[in-house]
Amino acid sequence: MLLSREKLHGNYNDLIGESTGHLEVLKRIDRFAKSSKAVLISGETGTGKELVARALHAESLYAMQPMVVVNCAGIAENLIENELFGHERGAFTGADRQHIGLFETASKSTLFLDEIGELPMPLQPKLLRVLQENEIRRVGGTAQIPVTARVVAATNINLLEAIEAGRFRRDLYERLKSLHIRLPALRERRKDIPALAKHFLTKENNALNGKVVDINPEVLALFDAYSWPGNIRELEGVISRAVLLAEEGEILPDHLPSDLRTPQTPALPSADATAAANPNVAECFVLPFPIDTTLQEIEKSAILAILAREHGNRSKTAEVLGISRPTLRAKLHTYEQEE
Repeated sequence: MLLSREKLHGNYNDLIGESTGHLEVLKRIDRFAKSSKAVLISGETGTGKELVARALHAESLYAMQPMVVVNCAGIAENLIENELFGHERGAFTGADRQHIGLFETASKSTLFLDEIGELPMPLQPKLLRVLQENEIRRVGGTAQIPVTARVVAATNINLLEAIEAGRFRRDLYERLKSLHIRLPALRERRKDIPALAKHFLTKENNALNGKVVDINPEVLALFDAYSWPGNIRELEGVISRAVLLAEEGEILPDHLPSDLRTPQTPALPSADATAAANPNVAECFVLPFPIDTTLQEIEKSAILAILAREHGNRSKTAEVLGISRPTLRAKLHTYEQEE
């Protein structure tokens, strides 16, 4: 079924992109937002997990209240239970007054637990109980206190691997994963890169009263050839830096970091290496692309990679590819139309 924003109920204008993977994320936000059940958001660093959490909150039944954010990796292990659940007066030395924890603070709102994979093991069964019973007990207290916070958790690590390593409880994972949103890496949604880049350009211009009006097509070709290990956050940083360097006009290749101007192609396994790893295989052939890649996609990837390697020089690119400049120009125009 064809995905489109027109079929969504919520307003997701801050979540830029029209790629299939991104629209699937928006569809899940739309479906999960009105539920009171916990949601798990997974994705690499920089993919926009907090932005998705905020979209879930904005379309939820609790949107009138502020979302409460907790970074589970940013609080010392001996303090995080107190921060989440609070404590009673006299619970420990120095506890001279009652402290209300974040679960109670987030009552009738959303509690966003970022980096849930870093939650200490002793605290995980207590979180599981909250999700099951909708009640907490303050440190040093005996009363069970009802809470109505809707939990949204995020992780940039593989929780199944953490379970195997004994760092995360399987029962907590099973409780969280029933409503799961996986965010694709930026390299998996390259179609969205031009729109994201122009969005960040507008944002920077508004913040700095800047005069950088456009992004050169050769820069967009370099963006398309790059792997983006830092994902959307890295792209935003690259645009911010480029706007400062460009000052006015358009962003050019010279305004980009050196690793972006010379994208690295990941090394492919050789047939000899594959054969050594598989001694029972008499002859090995290693494809440089996934087996379901079309010829058109292979051609596009090759052309953009050469263009990036030649720093956007179209004459040199056409010469390397053995085609005329008009042919190259036509193909690049086609790729721009596809975006």
